[in-house]
Amino acid sequence: MTYLKVNVDAPVQLISAGEFISEVPWKHMNRSIENFELILGVHEKVYIREEQAHFEIGKGDIVLLYPGRTHGGYRESLPGIKFYWFHFDVPATPNVLSNEEMKQETHTMEGLLQRHGVVRDIYLPQYVQADNGDRIHIIVSQILHVANSHYLTHHSANYLFTSLLIEISELALGRMINSPVSPQGNVSFNKIIEWTRIHAEEPLTVTDLARKFNYNKDYISRLFKQNTGMRPLEFIHSIRINKAKELISRTDMSIRQVAEEAGYTDEKYFMRLFKKRVHMTPSQYRNAYHQTFMNNV
Repeated sequence: MTYLKVNVDAPVQLISAGEFISEVPWKHMNRSIENFELILGVHEKVYIREEQAHFEIGKGDIVLLYPGRTHGGYRESLPGIKFYWFHFDVPATPNVLSNEEMKQETHTMEGLLQRHGVVRDIYLPQYVQADNGDRIHIIVSQILHVANSHYLTHHSANYLFTSLLIEISELALGRMINSPVSPQGNVSFNKIIEWTRIHAEEPLTVTDLARKFNYNKDYISRLFKQNTGMRPLEFIHSIRINKAKELISRTDMSIRQVAEEAGYTDEKYFMRLFKKRVHMTPSQYRNAYHQTFMNNV
């Protein structure tokens, strides 16, 4: 595994971006390009080889391909293959770190954990699995809309794309650094968070959470507030609304279907809650980011 270290005092230059879809068996062509390519899997698997490295890119998988290296498909993807792709350049000469060098970097960062925002570089692994896919897919929808809407502001898409790279970097760093000041350091609470995230679309109550983990309601409410800044039900709603935002931006599901998939049986209540939290209706949100370049070759 290698890591691309990039200074983000200036935004990364996004060259092009799009959504690839094929309804027939498909295999990536062999080629070598002069810029980086980031691929985010959405449906089925993409089989890509870069030099001697082989990648299976499925849902939520993120792979970074380097410039000047030959890459191409080594196996056909099934019909229905779908992924997002981004071509980009970095502001300076690429700084590629080995696993050992990355460990040294993270060791240095451990001394900065109490000072948030002091790290001025991002670290992009060549492969990572995104467990916070909802948030990443929302950013992707915004990037694709702006990149293909011909905004007048020069860096409009660049800043959004840089925010996506920061999200990926934070994801990778969070798995490498065990922060004592982060909720990740609280193993017991981590289990509660993960269980809540998995079951958020079910009719959960604070009582359910307290009973599941053998805590009283007041204590579990304090745990959530201390570690997330939200009460348990607020946290559940945030997960549900993020799920709804992903479905609205990525699918053609009706608002009623989105509400049900996100865990709401009352469509009108869902619409009121969505507008309160997102400051626009579900339909307005869908229309806000609809410009996407799609290709199948």
